[in-house]
Amino acid sequence: MNKKKLICGLGLLAIFQIGKAQTTQFYPNDVSDLLNLYGDNSSSSGTARSIGMGGSMGALGGDISAVETNPAGLGIFRNSEASLTMSVSSHKNKASMGSASNSTTNTNFNIPGVGFVLALGQESQPLRVNLGVNYSYQRLDNDVYFGKNKNLSYLYPGANGEMQTYSMENYDIYTNGYKSKMKFSLGTNYMDRFYFGVGLDWQYLNVDRNSTYAQRSSVDGEYMPFNEQLTPYNQEANGFGLSVGVIGKVTPEIRLGIAYHSPVWWSNINDYRWIYNFDESNNVIGNYVYYDRNKNTTAGKLVLSGAYASNIINDDNSLAFNVDFLNYFNNNMNFGGGDIDYRLNNNFINLYTKNSQEYRAGLEYRYKELKLRAGYSYMTSPVKDKTIAGSFDLNSDPVYVKNYLAGAKNKFSLGVGYDMGPFFADFAYQYIKSDYYTSLSGDFFNPSQNTNVNFSLENPILGKVQNTQNNFVLTLGMRF
Repeated sequence: MNKKKLICGLGLLAIFQIGKAQTTQFYPNDVSDLLNLYGDNSSSSGTARSIGMGGSMGALGGDISAVETNPAGLGIFRNSEASLTMSVSSHKNKASMGSASNSTTNTNFNIPGVGFVLALGQESQPLRVNLGVNYSYQRLDNDVYFGKNKNLSYLYPGANGEMQTYSMENYDIYTNGYKSKMKFSLGTNYMDRFYFGVGLDWQYLNVDRNSTYAQRSSVDGEYMPFNEQLTPYNQEANGFGLSVGVIGKVTPEIRLGIAYHSPVWWSNINDYRWIYNFDESNNVIGNYVYYDRNKNTTAGKLVLSGAYASNIINDDNSLAFNVDFLNYFNNNMNFGGGDIDYRLNNNFINLYTKNSQEYRAGLEYRYKELKLRAGYSYMTSPVKDKTIAGSFDLNSDPVYVKNYLAGAKNKFSLGVGYDMGPFFADFAYQYIKSDYYTSLSGDFFNPSQNTNVNFSLENPILGKVQNTQNNFVLTLGMRF
């Protein structure tokens, strides 16, 4: 780690590093954050029109959120536009470890987007230029709570020092935070045949993560909570990325597009974590907060798009259809820094991740001022299938699972819009489903009772999470 400063006790750093190197192969929390929190979220955020079409607007353009797929879509605007997006989102996690399962739900209201487009030039000019600014905001709150698991029981010294049988009371992975992005785009329109665009992203992320395990004695009912090593923690990061794209009309009705999005380079990650030190007898000898500044790189992507847009009856009726194919370069992801934990995380990424793909399709039908939309998106997991082994309790045989840490995602959406002169209103509903596995492994500490619990890294306890999201999105805008 670069320029590490222990807030309390520089002398214990060496002890911590030795203990850490001996007890872990990679850090699931950090890899999960890289795959999920720092990653791409463009098909589940944006205007109601974009979400209503499943985020599939790479060749259609004409929407401020379309620049997240292909910045050339900005050149399709004929008028200047300002818009405000509001949303209500509900997240539900059904978590099971062994035979027990538990559900948690959280709902929040957000203003996830503000956009502005300035259309320059006249219709008669062969080359026109448009400028766009889009601010987006996404909550990262997530609570995965595993309840009691009596199959996860073992002998452990109690408060009086005598061996007692303890079983798992709960295991909770709680995340709280948000990610924001400011995007500046430039799009050009040449003869209404070719559109070019470039976009620059400045992103910010602030997240808190806590991972706790608790057990209860079957003898006297003693409840013992533990914090996972390196939690709780807070990360504050700044990221930068860029994108370029082009759209061309093959015929007046058919458009093709291609765009490249660079990786997002996250730098100046301010990282505050709790560490728990222990001696050769596994007695906890202190807990401290340390500060680290590091960096990471998330996946870039290549986007191929096709669209059909035509008046099918007269000027009051039209149909538009768009498909996008996205290839994410997940193997380009890495953690910065030269210490053992970053090398271990990068080893996991090199061995177990793969390029993931996303397929999007969207439909929009217009009848006079009314617009009806539907969309679908499917994204594969970035982790190789059946390469991670674990058990569902202490007595079950090891199994290999897919969708570890980041699962495949299915997204369904419906939308409606209405124009009122220069004003417009769009509404969309989006349903997202993703199943994945996480694991209970590594060291957990209870400093107040001077105890710790260690779970196998070679054969971790697996937990299955079924995540569903319901998003309701409203966009209000004006053209001028």
